[in-house]
Amino acid sequence: MIATIPGYFTVAEAVQALHRSHSCVCNYIQNGTLKARRLGREYLIEEKSVKEFVPPPRGNPNFVKRKRKRR
Repeated sequence: MIATIPGYFTVAEAVQALHRSHSCVCNYIQNGTLKARRLGREYLIEEKSVKEFVPPPRGNPNFVKRKRKRR
C-alpha cells in the first residue's frame, strides 16, 4: 500500500472523489480517459486530473424511455 503522497490520489481515493465504481475508474485509466502513473502494482492519479475529469455519460444514448399507458 502506498502512503499518502500530496497532490496524488490512489484509485480508492479517486473512486470516492468521482463517485464511480473501482472497475469504472480502472477502465478510465486503461482507456486513457483518466491519466495515471503506475507505481509498482498501484496507480497514482494527479489531483488536477481528478478535478478536471468529466466522466462520459452512462447508459445507452439511443435508448428512448417510453411512457406508460394510463388505465
